[in-house]
Amino acid sequence: MTVPRPSLLVLPGLDRWVPRWDELVDLAPLPTPFLRSWWLAGTAGTQPRFVLVVENDRLLGGLALEEGRRLGVPCLRMMGAGPLCPDHLDLLACSGHEDSVAGALGAWLCRPGARVLDLDGIRADARLLAALPRHVRREPLTVAPWAPLPADPQAYLAVRPSGFRKTLRKAKARLAAEGFAHCVKRGPSAVSALATLRQLHRAQWGDRSGFLPSFDRFAAACRLGAECDEVVVHELTVTGTVVAIMVTFEVAGRVSLYQSARLTDFRWRDAMSVLLAAIITDACDRGFAEVDFLRGDEAYKNNFAPDRRELLRLRGATGTAGRLALAAETAAHAGRRAAGRSARYLSRRRSR
Repeated sequence: MTVPRPSLLVLPGLDRWVPRWDELVDLAPLPTPFLRSWWLAGTAGTQPRFVLVVENDRLLGGLALEEGRRLGVPCLRMMGAGPLCPDHLDLLACSGHEDSVAGALGAWLCRPGARVLDLDGIRADARLLAALPRHVRREPLTVAPWAPLPADPQAYLAVRPSGFRKTLRKAKARLAAEGFAHCVKRGPSAVSALATLRQLHRAQWGDRSGFLPSFDRFAAACRLGAECDEVVVHELTVTGTVVAIMVTFEVAGRVSLYQSARLTDFRWRDAMSVLLAAIITDACDRGFAEVDFLRGDEAYKNNFAPDRRELLRLRGATGTAGRLALAAETAAHAGRRAAGRSARYLSRRRSR
């Protein structure tokens, strides 16, 4: 009897494969909201490429990419990559078919022709590594702090640094005197709250924000995610005024803290810490297994999340034109970095 071989589909959208794709996200070693169908549908660029490995009418796995051009050569990136900074990305594969999925995707990625691969936000132990061409450059990108969550929120707080616990108690007491409230918004209420996030984020960061130019794509994804009850907005309010806000994703027993903003008045300096503690308490009470602070090793995260996951940027190329384009881009990037270092050195010399 002939054993059917998996076949490959390259599609601009998931269409009828959405339920199975999201099921594979749930079953992944590290389920991430940034592979959910709603996130991909909302944030994808103009040329999405869903590379799907199927057997008969069953989806075995796949990879979500988008195509652009670099120096005239096709360039593949992870879908939704860029200013929105998706994390923990990888291919998807059902149990028992990991090797065949990686092999099929690898054959497609390494097929004849010139292309550049620039994949960031990749898990350090990603299955995708087995599907990439040889000589792919692995560059440390950043880390993503996280912490396991016990059922009792007091058990979570008990192992936090003592100085942090003391500061948090004082901040809660000070805000309690102001009459603060923790508000949780889901569904249409969560979508409506995005306007407050945009307003506070603009007031806090202004033109320095790399997030606001992509806000509409983010909001489009959140509208779809809220329909699945996987996008939740937490607010800290005082007498009806939102002083801090956080958008979270709840996927497969994990809470991911994605984007926040707050009033910058010194009076509310600890509002975000109090809000984060409230979010984590809510997650413990509801049985979530972990909280993920996503990429970035900002100092405040150390108090909340002691563990780290490494994220990678993977860069490679196929074909002579692809390798030349990658080499030229790498050289240009190195030149810009050297120029920046020189400018900073001269600035320090002038200041002295």
